[in-house]
Amino acid sequence: MYKEIIQPILSKFDSETFHDLARESLHFAELSPITLRILELFGDKHKRFQDNRLKTTLGGLELENPLIVGAGWDKKGRAVLGLWHLGFASVEVGSVLEYGQPGSSKPRLFMVSSGVAINWLGFNSPGMDVVAKNLDTYKHANIPIGISLGLNKDVEHDDAPKAYGTVAKRMYEYAGYFAINVSSPNTPGLRKLQDKEHTVHIIEAVNVAMDELGSRKPLFVKIAPDLSYEAIDELLQVAIDHDITGIIASNTTINTELKGKYGAKWKNSPGGLSGDDEDYRRITTEIISHIYKQAGDKLDIIGVGGINSAESAIEKIKAGAKALQLVTAIRGEGPAVAGKINRGIVDYMEREGVSSLLEIVGIDSKG
Repeated sequence: MYKEIIQPILSKFDSETFHDLARESLHFAELSPITLRILELFGDKHKRFQDNRLKTTLGGLELENPLIVGAGWDKKGRAVLGLWHLGFASVEVGSVLEYGQPGSSKPRLFMVSSGVAINWLGFNSPGMDVVAKNLDTYKHANIPIGISLGLNKDVEHDDAPKAYGTVAKRMYEYAGYFAINVSSPNTPGLRKLQDKEHTVHIIEAVNVAMDELGSRKPLFVKIAPDLSYEAIDELLQVAIDHDITGIIASNTTINTELKGKYGAKWKNSPGGLSGDDEDYRRITTEIISHIYKQAGDKLDIIGVGGINSAESAIEKIKAGAKALQLVTAIRGEGPAVAGKINRGIVDYMEREGVSSLLEIVGIDSKG
């Protein structure tokens, strides 16, 4: 129904309007149990799929399945319950900034093929106070929420740790886990914060913010797929030395060759590519495998990049990911995507005689 009826209608709008309509439709569905049940009818097999074999944990945070809505899909925190009813175990909200900012000039989000996107949104955010007010709605929903921590574009790098810590403190009560986003390509200079020295100070500031409010929650650093393995290894050592939970691998890519596959005008365009591109999927899987080989016994990995099916999800898990994030695939595959992937993973586990998801984490990267 989605690809045949709904997607063609929504596709008449520009990509960002399409996205806003999808998010607000989910928000509307949260108004009553009846509308939530109607929402589930758009999911796989018309109901939310659950199976205890899919359970996974991230730094002690238990998820009922490995699928998380990645940062960028629900920047405002307005559709957490709706996304859960479609089969996701968690939603990473944001990136959340200290102050509201409009982001880059529109248009800034483009579907360059049916399942591939290029965006230069530029950290558009209503700011932490608005997001916190929105998340008050879900306080008793018992849904693990990730908070992606971002940075306003006018903050100097020396002041970045304080800004990240401020957002962490404001969002602490809502967070099941935190993710430090220093890898978006759409805020000038942000990726320079992936340098070892900067990352250390940001991690320390977020840890201090959590310590002041009680206990530390799982903390991840989200990296770019365009880093060298040497730079990745430096970040892994920083993560281990500062006892954080793990790495999210990875953000969108600014690789000009990959972007250029979709037309000359995209090759040197701003922004990053995501979604159903085989080279992007391969690169992100290889990074996950590298991280697992280097630090799989010390760091949990959340895999991101080109996941739109059970097969691509299993590939990431077998490379070393304990959980997975989807963003572009929700647009490309529709509201049934989480259910289809979860059901497909279970089908694979039954065929292979696997009783727990954790049995296959990293098996392709061992030895």
